Amino acid sequence: MSLLRLLILLAGLSPFLTAHSAEPVFQFETGPPAWRGERIDLPPGFAPDLGWTGVEEIRFAPGMFEAVAPDFFSYILVFHLAPESDVSEAGLKRELLVYYRGLAKAVMAGKEKSVETKDFAITLTKTDDTTPAAPDAAPKAEGWTGTLDWIEPFATEQKQRLHLEVHVWKEGDHPVVLSCVSPVDPGSEVAWPALRAIRRSFRIAP
Repeated sequence: MSLLRLLILLAGLSPFLTAHSAEPVFQFETGPPAWRGERIDLPPGFAPDLGWTGVEEIRFAPGMFEAVAPDFFSYILVFHLAPESDVSEAGLKRELLVYYRGLAKAVMAGKEKSVETKDFAITLTKTDDTTPAAPDAAPKAEGWTGTLDWIEPFATEQKQRLHLEVHVWKEGDHPVVLSCVSPVDPGSEVAWPALRAIRRSFRIAP
């Protein structure tokens, strides 16, 4: 390849390379067995009306999709959002409802079924500075606890109440929303100790 053609190729790739290198690197310490996960752009295909843009990364507990597992549907979810994204309490409630309504509809549609989402509901209560504990890398993060009532579409297709522990902080100009999620009671010794340990050690690589 000639030098001229190489320079033209690199010039064409430059915007992609710049955008890719600017993506945040999330570091989760899940321990053995490793919690598998995925990363998607926001808004996701299943919730195109989401008002947030950015990236999402998730880590699933080992029993995430096994209805009989003690850590069924337990996971940690991180949104790294565009500057000026609305992460007020009202913004959190609005966007999380859009996200879960879209997720339920998309999964059920994949099974050639429908689901009514108008009764999905979320509650959030602001917490103090220590409960629940924020990530060590973001000690001044704002915290909320709450619940989400929805239809779990993957395994049971039944009503489910998810318990939420949400932390919000700024990474540079970018709001970060980290949620620990589980149907298990937050006072239980199942699922939550692992979720909270992963949250405490979570960090975004510089």
